[in-house]
Amino acid sequence: MRFGAIPYRWVIAVTLFVAYSIQYLDRVKTNVLNPVIAHDVGLSTADLGTGAFLMLLFYGPSQYVSGILTDRFGAKRILIFSVIAWSIMTAWMAHIQTRDEYFFRMALFGALVGTEYVPSARILMRWFNKEGRARAQALLSWAWILTPAWASVFATQFAHAAGDWRIVFYVTAAFGVVPLLMIMLMIFDRPEQFKGATPKDLEYAYRDEIERGEIRVGHYQDVEAKARASGGIRFVDLFKSRSYIAVVVVDIVMQITLYGALTWIPLYLSDVFHFKLQEMGLWSGLYFAAGAIGSFTSSYLSDKVFRGNRRIMILACFVGLAPFVFLLARLNEADPTMLAICLCGMGFFGNMAWGPFLTVPAEIFSPEVYGKAMGFVNGAGYTVAAFSAKIFASLVVVTSTGKDYSNGWLFIGACVLVGVVAASFIKTRENEESQPAGNPAVIKVG
Repeated sequence: MRFGAIPYRWVIAVTLFVAYSIQYLDRVKTNVLNPVIAHDVGLSTADLGTGAFLMLLFYGPSQYVSGILTDRFGAKRILIFSVIAWSIMTAWMAHIQTRDEYFFRMALFGALVGTEYVPSARILMRWFNKEGRARAQALLSWAWILTPAWASVFATQFAHAAGDWRIVFYVTAAFGVVPLLMIMLMIFDRPEQFKGATPKDLEYAYRDEIERGEIRVGHYQDVEAKARASGGIRFVDLFKSRSYIAVVVVDIVMQITLYGALTWIPLYLSDVFHFKLQEMGLWSGLYFAAGAIGSFTSSYLSDKVFRGNRRIMILACFVGLAPFVFLLARLNEADPTMLAICLCGMGFFGNMAWGPFLTVPAEIFSPEVYGKAMGFVNGAGYTVAAFSAKIFASLVVVTSTGKDYSNGWLFIGACVLVGVVAASFIKTRENEESQPAGNPAVIKVG
């Protein structure tokens, strides 16, 4: 079925993007409002680092658990739970009064809301084949790239106008009804579950499996049941693929970079450049606006120009990002032009890898086991990123004239260089020079 002139798979992709964007509001507005939250609640820079650490520490394992639950019970059910939990956690933030309450809320938020990404990506991996997956995934990635570009401005301007940061959390908590209704009415786990799906829609979704001889045209109803009956793939078998291990490392670097930007750019702008609350949101938005452009550009090239060779654009991400991170580490004076160049360069290159690398587990193994495979990838990424927040905080030097963030940015730059090495090992099934015999990734369902 087509939604006007648009295939319904893109309606699915846009719906998931909108729903995820609303859920992502909490992290964006919390980070950009951290300076005023810290002043009101009595939090130090180290406390903010601990809060980010706790959120990510529990968010990581939640990714893996949600992946297993998604493969077992279906993505839509997990998404509905995630939205309800998000609304409750967002409203709770408005009631925080002490440091201990803040820590407990951040930990619980991570555990409950770490259920939104894997089910969303799992749905896209099934509705799209390899010719469109990177672009679909890039659109979903706009939820955490583009949302900060406008949400930073929204949160700071709203808080400034209201004279109270807490009202921002009450209002956005009410937004949860929007993604809840969208998911309930418009999302389907699989194309064959959608009554309006045409044979062309189904053939498109299963084209990769059809070309590999794993299923036959028209035989789609039993795919899920047979995949479950086969037992999927064992956890230990994931690590028999060198490319999968490389993806785990790439995700770790990407999460460190993303949360370095989300957590520390607002504080960096406030402490080093002494920007006011309203200015800080606008400057932070430069990074994320450039990131949205970089993400979709690289994904289009990965799908259409490089024909599913994901490694090229992932390498381009890290190679292009490194110089801007190191430049930002040296930028300790208010030079608006250089600051804008750094933020735009970091945003553009730092987000190029999302679409390409997040498709890789589905192409190494199968969309049928994507939940488990991607759940561990994201779980590892967020868990290590949790410790990176503590590391960055410890590297911020407090001097008689202010705070120096240079060592923190140098730490992120070193992580980016690790990403360059890891990306060089990524190959998908279609790009492998040889496929080991008896690869457990292949699930015969036809």
